[in-house]
Amino acid sequence: MTWLKIAELKNNLKQGNLSNVYLITGKERVFIKEIQMAFKDIMSSEERDMNFSSFDLEEVALADVINEVISAPFFGERRLVFVEHPYFLTGEKVKNAVEQNPDLLLKYIQNPTPSTIMVIFASYDKLDSRKKIVKQLKKSAVTVNAGQMEGPILTRTINNDLKNDGYQIEPAALDLLVNKTKGNYSLIINQLDKLKMYALQSKKINQAAVSELVPQSLEDNVFDLMTEILNKNIYKAEELYNQFLLQKIDPILLVAIIISQLRLLIQVKIMSERGLSESSIAKNLRLNPYRVKYSYRQARTLDRKRLQVMYGDIVNLDYQIKSGQGDKELLFDLFIAKFA
Repeated sequence: MTWLKIAELKNNLKQGNLSNVYLITGKERVFIKEIQMAFKDIMSSEERDMNFSSFDLEEVALADVINEVISAPFFGERRLVFVEHPYFLTGEKVKNAVEQNPDLLLKYIQNPTPSTIMVIFASYDKLDSRKKIVKQLKKSAVTVNAGQMEGPILTRTINNDLKNDGYQIEPAALDLLVNKTKGNYSLIINQLDKLKMYALQSKKINQAAVSELVPQSLEDNVFDLMTEILNKNIYKAEELYNQFLLQKIDPILLVAIIISQLRLLIQVKIMSERGLSESSIAKNLRLNPYRVKYSYRQARTLDRKRLQVMYGDIVNLDYQIKSGQGDKELLFDLFIAKFA
């Protein structure tokens, strides 16, 4: 098993130190695009026209991919093949996807074509390590992690990116930016373009700019609603709820998000009471550290019994709505009135 960092991979490719099968894990789109470009750069534009191909395994049969990778290159030294969405490496079931025979890939990677570079992009949260094909890939392929950065590495990278462009960001603004984007580097990069334009004169990005320009997700807005309910601020909670209704957001969706958020708060509360740190909780729950961080801060000031009662009521509300026991907008309004 060979593991490479992205920088190591790029250096190897530039030096012509190539392997025949690569497995790219992780879902960070910025890194995936960077890796794809690095592979394409080992070929001239003319070679790419003749010898580069990309396959989506949710739509194309593995047999077609294997036919491509065993073919000799045309007027060039090598063939480059990207393979995306290999869903059979996970335990997930994908609707309407082409049914695949993983044994075809298993057989190939045991004896790959010397003139072909196959790059498999497994952009999933987790691969099923029990499967033969996954075991063989981990054994035979060069693996590169294109997953999200976390903690100090992420903040240091953002600061360095901005410094290279001649900008600075306030610590509070950086913390808010990371929280609003859930630590997703691809989203952060997209938002930074807008923030740099806003701070074109001063070259300094402040918290007010991030607050004004970086939108919150629906999940974050629902979290604000739940916070107002937990803080017993009924007027603010009702105002937020009415905004959701004006935006034509279905109360069923609000209920589903609150169920998820309350479940997380209870889990975090229990684990923190047992002495687990934020990072340990995130690892145990297999969640984004920034989502856990936000819940960890809030859970410290909340009563667990109240959270559990509220969770029981919202689950019951979900059942009432879905079984047609009343008007969903009114039922949710009554839920707010009871707890706020």
